[in-house]
Amino acid sequence: MENGKWIEIPAMSIKREYDFEGVGKKDMYLLHHEEIEALGRNMPEVKRIRFFMTFGQSYLDHMRCLENVGMLSTTPINYNGQEIVPIQFLKALLPDPASLGPRTKGKTNIGCIFTGKKDGKERSIYIYNVCDHQECYKEVGSQAISYTTGVPAMIGAMLVATGQWKKPGVFTTDEFDPDPYMEALNKWGLPWKVEENPVLVD
Repeated sequence: MENGKWIEIPAMSIKREYDFEGVGKKDMYLLHHEEIEALGRNMPEVKRIRFFMTFGQSYLDHMRCLENVGMLSTTPINYNGQEIVPIQFLKALLPDPASLGPRTKGKTNIGCIFTGKKDGKERSIYIYNVCDHQECYKEVGSQAISYTTGVPAMIGAMLVATGQWKKPGVFTTDEFDPDPYMEALNKWGLPWKVEENPVLVD
């Protein structure tokens, strides 16, 4: 999103390399994410919001191959007199994600880079968390992808249940006070760091 408008581009057409602490240099791709929609709506003064995610070349090659042969399709087909959805059939063939925990190694690095003005001065910061797959598995029996998804959801539910986040209606997390949320991340397993003047992504 730029200047309040959606800009659509072909999928995976913008790739950048970034050096992530704890992970190293990785290729990342510009993608759509539902958070961009909420942030753009709730913070219209923001000039540009983008979402990048890393993918290894092997993963991308497999996805292209599966897409080319129709296995990622959500359109039902008839096979031997039964209607099946190709991507659902593929899901049934793949390993249960829960079984990947014991063998998933390495770390995740999830964060946001912000640029703007604070107290009249230009400032750039990178707020991020590094999470270790094996440490997560020791603690909860799951790898860091599940951990970094589940802990923030738990914190949001906790803040609603304790009344720290309370408004009538339906809201996204960016419409509430971020301070108790950020404090809880540090307490409940996803401590964050702030890097001043990070390398920016063009």
